[in-house]
Amino acid sequence: MARYSQRQYQLQVAVLMAVYALLIVFEWPLVPQAHDLVLRALLALLPAIPVVLVIVTAARQVVRGDELQQRVHLIALSIAAAVVSAASIVGALLVLAHVWRVGGDVLIWVFPGSCLVYGVTRTALVRKLTGTWTCG
Repeated sequence: MARYSQRQYQLQVAVLMAVYALLIVFEWPLVPQAHDLVLRALLALLPAIPVVLVIVTAARQVVRGDELQQRVHLIALSIAAAVVSAASIVGALLVLAHVWRVGGDVLIWVFPGSCLVYGVTRTALVRKLTGTWTCG
């Protein structure tokens, strides 16, 4: 399996996130105006496509990495999943106890929260394991 260079990977992610941002800015305002339920659902889900493609691109990058890179990615991903899961259960319990009142739109922060925890954790792991700020 051929590896992407870090530059190719970052370019692909940047392009996909630019597409996501453009969809949110230009397409998302059309969602409330759609009267047909199927059309509204399609318009609402359209911005998810570049996000899913970023996830696929990241998974491909992990699979194509060497053992150290895979280890760092998977540890960081595990920690991010644990932190976001713990925050979700705490939030859900507070909502169920009527201590915290939020709508379902708070779910939009799950993926960015996971990415943030993953990025911070991965950076710390790379620094700890290699003594540098880059791994591969």
